[in-house]
Amino acid sequence: MALQQSTQGARTAGLQQAAFQPLQQEVFANLQHAPFYKGLLKPFKGKGELDQLAEQCRSLEANLNTLAQERILAQAQRFPFTLLPIRMTHQHTSAGPVFLRWQQSGTRKMGVGLWADLCRHDLVTETLLQDLHAMELQRIALNMQISLVHAIERQANECAEKMAQATAVYTERLQQIIQSRGEDAASQQEA
Repeated sequence: MALQQSTQGARTAGLQQAAFQPLQQEVFANLQHAPFYKGLLKPFKGKGELDQLAEQCRSLEANLNTLAQERILAQAQRFPFTLLPIRMTHQHTSAGPVFLRWQQSGTRKMGVGLWADLCRHDLVTETLLQDLHAMELQRIALNMQISLVHAIERQANECAEKMAQATAVYTERLQQIIQSRGEDAASQQEA
């Protein structure tokens, strides 16, 4: 019944006005991602630079999650989408990132199959279908961006730790060499 009301409402709204507005390029420009890419492709000289890259990734991921929450989910939680038997939600994963998912209302069942089933429903109008398609494309792209940034952050952290370990081994051995030279010089002076 709610789906029927939603599709009737969508018909009267007309095909020109969509209920869902996808993100535009200017929204991403505010995330300042250009310096991030320049910072990724350079010769890293130590742990500090990798820590800085990881921090940039954390910040970018947080900004993408805010974008998902304030721009995508905010729209998905308005009419006519509130009348649908599925809803878009955000899901925290055990690895850390937060992704957008489709969830059946009133249950824990999740997945893109719910979205596909809804799109195939005879009562879904062309306008609503267009909105659902735009939402799904936006969800897929944003999830990919969050995943990539999180993976780069994780790799930068791992690389920073490995560089710190390599520097510790180097420093320890260098100190042994310097100490050995000092002992050799002292014994030569005694002789």
